[in-house]
Parts: sequence; C-alpha cells; structure tokens
Amino acid sequence: MYRYLTEKTADYTATVLDIPSQVSLPQTGDKNQVIHDFDDYSVAVVGLSSGSIFDIQLQWSYVSIPNKATLMSFWHDTTKADGYRRSFYWKHPTDDHTYTVRFTSLLTTDERPGGLHGIPTVSLRVEGNKPS
Repeated sequence: MYRYLTEKTADYTATVLDIPSQVSLPQTGDKNQVIHDFDDYSVAVVGLSSGSIFDIQLQWSYVSIPNKATLMSFWHDTTKADGYRRSFYWKHPTDDHTYTVRFTSLLTTDERPGGLHGIPTVSLRVEGNKPS
C-alpha cells in the first residue's frame, strides 16, 4: 500500500494512533473509477483520478480501558479526528509505516459482563503516507 500513495499531512498531527488491531486486518484497494455496462455486454471505464484508494478495518475483541479511552478521544474530540471530519496519523501494525487516515465508520464499543470491553469494527480510509 505504501508505494501506491503520496505524502499527505494530516489535519491532526500531535499524536499517532498506534493501538494494534487484535483480529484480522482487512485491507481493500480500489480506484476512483466508474464502470459503464452496455447492452452489447461491452464495458467502458471512466477514471476520475489516477490515485489508489485503500480502506482498512480495525477490530479489537478486547481493549484495555486506557486504549478504549484513546480511541474514544480520537473519534469524539473536536481537536483530533472529530468523527469523520479530520484526518490523523495511524501506524500500521505489520508494515511499520505511518499513514494519514480518517474514520469512515461509526466507532461502536462493546461492553460485556466482567468489565470486558471491545470495539467490533472501525473503518479507516487511507489518504496518504505521513510526510517524512
């Protein structure tokens, strides 16, 4: 993914989100293109941009109270991500690169008996590489 993205400065630059996901890390690559199917079964593709788009889903079956607080702060604090509004830096747990991302899904928390906390899934759109 790193080699297909350009550098982009995040809106919030003070802290890097680096809580590794505990479950699989689904990563989807896409292009900003529109596909037109015609009656004769031919296809035409219109490219709206040449860049690549990557979406990642993070999942935590169990998350500590401090890590949950960090994630909640990133989502809700108006000076950080502020929901979907602002981008921030996120460190990929396996390729060791830091990316500029933004939330693209709700942040849902799961509280179970015994004081166990989890975050089933949160989606991030990768907008670029953190500048060097």
